[in-house]
Amino acid sequence: MTNQNIFELVHTMEKVSYQLVLQWQRRSDNDLGISHILVLQELLNEGESRPSDIAKTLNFTPASLTHLSTKLTKQGLIVRRQDENDKRTKYLSITDAGKELVSKAYNDGLEVRRELFSNISLEEQQALLEIYKKLEDSFAKSSEE
Repeated sequence: MTNQNIFELVHTMEKVSYQLVLQWQRRSDNDLGISHILVLQELLNEGESRPSDIAKTLNFTPASLTHLSTKLTKQGLIVRRQDENDKRTKYLSITDAGKELVSKAYNDGLEVRRELFSNISLEEQQALLEIYKKLEDSFAKSSEE
């Protein structure tokens, strides 16, 4: 790939990612973004967690996670709890309403994927995912050096 083509590749990847998010948001009946859903999914998968642990896992800044969790709390999708022994330590957990929203978001995402990826085979979809994971791994390795 020539240097000139890297910009075309990045631009195309951004356009596809943008369309995926846009199509998902159009199906959604809430005002949450992908980052909110990722936080809910993390809490669903891992259970009650400290905000700092969620931020680290999702590669969010602590300030970003605070902003996201404030909105999720106001909507009743998560609850905050203070540690009884250390009042500085807070925990977040997902509510039943949050679990329902994650389920709906997941189903909406499946529909978007079916529509937008209908012209490529399952094998090509898997190859695309593997390519993205390899790229992500190479970025992670280069940032460790």
